[in-house]
Amino acid sequence: MGNIKQQSNSEHEIIIAGGGISGAALAYGLVAKGKKVTMLDAPTKTNKASRTNVGLLWCQSKFLHLPDYARWGFHSCNLFPELTKELEEVSGLEIPVNYTGGIIACIGENDYESRRDYIVKLREKLGEYPGGMISRSELENKLPKIGFGPDVVGAAWCEDDGVIDPLALLRAYKIAFCKLGGNLVETLIHDVQAADGSYSVFTDKGRMDCERLVLAAGLANRRFAQFAIPNVPISADKGQVLLVERMPPVMPIPMLGVTQTFGGTIIIGFRHEFIGHDTRIVPEDVATEGRAAMKIWPELGKKRLIRAWSGLRVMPEDKQAIYSRLPNHPQVILVNTHSAVTLAAAHTRHLPDFALGGELPDMAKGMSLKRFGYEC
Repeated sequence: MGNIKQQSNSEHEIIIAGGGISGAALAYGLVAKGKKVTMLDAPTKTNKASRTNVGLLWCQSKFLHLPDYARWGFHSCNLFPELTKELEEVSGLEIPVNYTGGIIACIGENDYESRRDYIVKLREKLGEYPGGMISRSELENKLPKIGFGPDVVGAAWCEDDGVIDPLALLRAYKIAFCKLGGNLVETLIHDVQAADGSYSVFTDKGRMDCERLVLAAGLANRRFAQFAIPNVPISADKGQVLLVERMPPVMPIPMLGVTQTFGGTIIIGFRHEFIGHDTRIVPEDVATEGRAAMKIWPELGKKRLIRAWSGLRVMPEDKQAIYSRLPNHPQVILVNTHSAVTLAAAHTRHLPDFALGGELPDMAKGMSLKRFGYEC
């Protein structure tokens, strides 16, 4: 991977187990504070979770029942402009990103009224909300190059949303991490064990011991954390994505479920499936995804489908992020969230202090394993 260096030593100060968006965001934040950090990343030709992520920076219309989590998402989105500028300067890479707001198209009056009611209640809970409902004519003014289907009656709109290239973000994080002195090791992790106040990570490149450990390995955290808890409360959320042929720039503002990539292709993805670790492409589901997209934008029916793929995302049991020390192991923290891209900026700015023994910000203090009955 370009300028990234790789080495393996037996003794390490801090090990980050997992080199996806969450692990890389935290690892970069730690080295930016001058800490000695080793990040372990499984060698793979594809970053599965990131490839099943459209790259939306999305905080609208979510978590009415978890207002602090909603605030956390908005907070992270507001941190992104400064963070991406910093990452570009340190890594030398350009990160394609648009801070243009976000749209959820509404199919039918019931959908429109349901979203309106949700936003009203969310605004009451949060005290403020940077958006609201817009009419069909207002929607067409925002995206004049898209011919919306007859059932589209309007949309939900939020000015704090946006879209970023998730693979570019991940690459920039890793290169910036290494340029600041971080040690990236591409290797498979087989096991994690605790012994005498330190931790041993067993990999294809041998055993690595550390004083502090961050488990940010997605679904594999269930296995790696077993020295402390029998089962991390997360499950596999299968996403299935369709890619439609390249078009001229027509979507300066991203839409949930149907978004134009920075390369011009149209990426479609609505589904969340909890069926274990089965990542097979299901033709019937491809058709269902396509029909949903064409209700919003009928012209897509005339375009060529390039390919479809699937991947597994992480979903905590109650859909809220988990940031937690492990029971009886205060030197180990666990990071699991299904909103890894949206929350990456908050992870970079706030989780390093937590990993070093500090406290979480007030709005994130309720996101530990204590809510599942663990003492930690």
